[in-house]
Amino acid sequence: MAAEGQFCYHRGPVFCVLRLPGDSDMTGGRFSTVAIALAWFVAGCRLPGMDGPASRSVIQSRQLSQQGVAALERGQWDRADELLAEAVRACPSNPDARRSYADARWNRGQRKEAIAELETARRLAPDNAAIHVRLAEMQLAMGQTETGLKSAQRAIDLEPKLASAWVVRAQIMRAAGNPSQALADALRAVSYAPDDRTIPCQVAAFYLELNQPQRALAIVQGLADRYSPGDEPQEVMYYQGLSYLALARYDDAAESLTAAARERPTAEILCRLAQAQWAAGRAAEALAAAEKATALDPKHQPTRQFLAQIQTARQAGGPQRR
Repeated sequence: MAAEGQFCYHRGPVFCVLRLPGDSDMTGGRFSTVAIALAWFVAGCRLPGMDGPASRSVIQSRQLSQQGVAALERGQWDRADELLAEAVRACPSNPDARRSYADARWNRGQRKEAIAELETARRLAPDNAAIHVRLAEMQLAMGQTETGLKSAQRAIDLEPKLASAWVVRAQIMRAAGNPSQALADALRAVSYAPDDRTIPCQVAAFYLELNQPQRALAIVQGLADRYSPGDEPQEVMYYQGLSYLALARYDDAAESLTAAARERPTAEILCRLAQAQWAAGRAAEALAAAEKATALDPKHQPTRQFLAQIQTARQAGGPQRR
């Protein structure tokens, strides 16, 4: 029996009994117990945190989500968007489906819609740190550093040792013009994910911004040693090249940046390679690299500026070491 002034609940069809103060036992001659029989039928999907067997709509949403995520991994943005939209319609309270749907929207260039989906996912699962991290990443990309910082900090409050939360906070600090704090956050991320092979490159970038190229070089060289020669990731060779360039080791810089440009070169990598080759006195190679950069991205401003510098230097008597 319930204590006085309390409710008793029974799951499924609900029988709710309220015993008021002063009620006599039901075996007595007087009682004022109020008994209410409630038929409880739940249609559609269950909200996060509810127990019991999953409904058909939840199962359908999960299946569609899995298919949509697989399409995302293949880079099939339109198909992913279609599948994940169906997953959300099947169960609007599925935060995982909304999070993946946000990624599909983002990759299709619908950034405001993507953030709106993540905001909904966050309301549905406020204690999911990964959702806060992804939201912070999108907010940063939109230039919303203040709201991005709040999202990143919320993720850290939920999971203090979540490396991805510290990484995005480091990026936000960098965007806010606080490279020292950005470096501290990135180093914290490394301490929580020592086997991660991408975070050290961000640490190297922060060291370079703080004019500490020797430390940047030590970080990326240690990372490069984990790979067989020739198998180093592009990002590792890129930051190694930048470190050598900052240390005026131009031939070494050109070698590292050539390796970085071997597969899927970008205008930025080719521009840096051109700078290293020019500083090393290899004018023809520098010009060729700069022209490739321009072909990839005619509006790449650093390359345009570098070509103007080459023209000025040639008029002054040829390439010179900086």
